[in-house]
Amino acid sequence: MTQSSRRNFLKTSAIGAAAVASSQAFAQPSTVSKKTIAEVQSIEAKQDIETTAKWNDGLAHPIPYKNPPGKGKERGIALGGGGTPLLGFYAGYFNALRKNGVDLGNADVIVGTSAGSIFGSMLTGGRLWLIVDEMDFFNDFPKIFAELVPALQSNDSQKRAMATALAASDGTPATIQRIGKAAMASLNPNGVDKQYKVVEKIIAMTKWPSPAMYTTAIDCFTGERLVVSHKDNVPINVAASASSSAPGQVGPTFVKNRICMDGGIFQTSTHSDVIAGVKRALVFSLGDGTKNEQKQGLRLSDLPNTVNQEVKDLEAAGTKTKHIVAGIPPGITKVENLIDPKWIGAYLKLGWDRGIADAPMMKAFWS
Repeated sequence: MTQSSRRNFLKTSAIGAAAVASSQAFAQPSTVSKKTIAEVQSIEAKQDIETTAKWNDGLAHPIPYKNPPGKGKERGIALGGGGTPLLGFYAGYFNALRKNGVDLGNADVIVGTSAGSIFGSMLTGGRLWLIVDEMDFFNDFPKIFAELVPALQSNDSQKRAMATALAASDGTPATIQRIGKAAMASLNPNGVDKQYKVVEKIIAMTKWPSPAMYTTAIDCFTGERLVVSHKDNVPINVAASASSSAPGQVGPTFVKNRICMDGGIFQTSTHSDVIAGVKRALVFSLGDGTKNEQKQGLRLSDLPNTVNQEVKDLEAAGTKTKHIVAGIPPGITKVENLIDPKWIGAYLKLGWDRGIADAPMMKAFWS
């Protein structure tokens, strides 16, 4: 028997044994251990991942990213996900820095996840500064971002998808695939085509804004991490829509042949390994990467967040790194819904105030 045949035989045998055990479990629930169940789920998850093994779309990039685009570059930014609060924070922070002589838009590589993909697209495509210069910043920005928000009333399928993400306690492929399954089975008000159009209206483009820009998403079926760039011939509004398709709220949406959910539904909310190798890096996240995130409502899932380890890894490899945590505005103890537009104004001010305070430090770091 060849090694390949033996491996397939073992997989088949394990699944068959589990099926028998599962049928017995209806009569005797205690006969199947959690370990056995986890092992079978792991095998099934790997089989789903193997269905794309021969695909040549170039989208799947396991962590750590092999030959990351940040390698050898001067400046890199990881724009993490965080719904409307982080969109507001980004707008306020980046604008305050620019007003004080620090333009973060000159980064050599930017990876955007969820809200970060939308903001990064606006930043690298010039849309951000156009809005800042031509509109009333504090009055008009909340109105623009509010268009991204679907109906806040959720149906049962949406509630199930959101609950599945919040109940996840580990970042295994099986767990992520389970969230993806719930996302695919969710009837969301913004259909795929509508979501593409909404994002296009916000970022005002479909053409990829810059070779420096990268977005992330998660394949709902396989649980694989996807990284999209200008080389993939995907419209930026499609990539950003996929990256911000929060389970039970938006999407899921397609990138080529893959149906995708929010890039933050993974072990990381920032995907900082994409910018590994730069000399200086900024990593932005809504929460602090601890369990405190869930208590404060600052993450869409209860998956582990490796952002703090990512920062350590960047620094250990010789990258000077600043981790900017938005957190929550003064007087607020919990963000109840990350897609509620009511948070935009408060986070816009929080970002502005933090940007003003950080300007001297950032000028010394970024220049």
